[in-house]
Amino acid sequence: MRVFYYKPKSFTVYSQILFFMHGADRKAENIPRIAADALEKLNILLIVPEFSEELFPKIDAYQYGSVRTKPKQLWSFFVNDRIFKFVRRITDTRQSQYYIWGNSAGAQFVHRQILVGAHEFIQKAFVSNAGVYTLLTKGRDPYPYSINGLGLTSMSLKSVFLVNLFVLLGEEDVVQDAYFLKSKAAMRQGSNRFQRGKLFYATAESEARARGLTFNWKLLTFPGCGHEPNDEMLEKVISLITDSQNGTSGPNWKED
Repeated sequence: MRVFYYKPKSFTVYSQILFFMHGADRKAENIPRIAADALEKLNILLIVPEFSEELFPKIDAYQYGSVRTKPKQLWSFFVNDRIFKFVRRITDTRQSQYYIWGNSAGAQFVHRQILVGAHEFIQKAFVSNAGVYTLLTKGRDPYPYSINGLGLTSMSLKSVFLVNLFVLLGEEDVVQDAYFLKSKAAMRQGSNRFQRGKLFYATAESEARARGLTFNWKLLTFPGCGHEPNDEMLEKVISLITDSQNGTSGPNWKED
């Protein structure tokens, strides 16, 4: 598979590393170029894996990670950790973890990567405006709509809830566009992405509380933001990355 990247001119072994997961269009190649100016200012190494239709066909191989079709060692969700190990080797970075952000289909990938346990190297994860979620419940709808069928143990859930996961939702992401999944199981999660994202977070929080587990997830909503991240969402992600490096708390934002 191809992996695109942008390495700032001022990159050092202490620079932060951010993975960005592309959407359902699978267009990864131009993302580093578009983000170049910001990455130079922030001195962040950007990694953009390309999950092409040729190597990862259809929704099952990308958003759903081939969980239903392949043995666990071949699930797509373990690819990023292997890429990160390679990046560490060729850059000599001192960073032992990476940040990861996915919007839309990329957000589907990121939250499921965490749920299946591929989060050892994740420092913070950002999941924005996913179309459908794997709910933290063993309900009527099996994977990919719930964890029913994943075989997660109590210890697995404990580690999942300890991940610094930020669920970012545009409050105006309420349009049922061409990519919006309308299966019966998907519609039971809500009639728009904003509803589905809130349900995902609430279900996880409820499960963690019921089990008495530490819950490190955060839900942040953004007024005026539709399906594509707006400036406020982008600035929030940047602050959460740079504040980790600088040890500051950052600006105040609306949190639900």
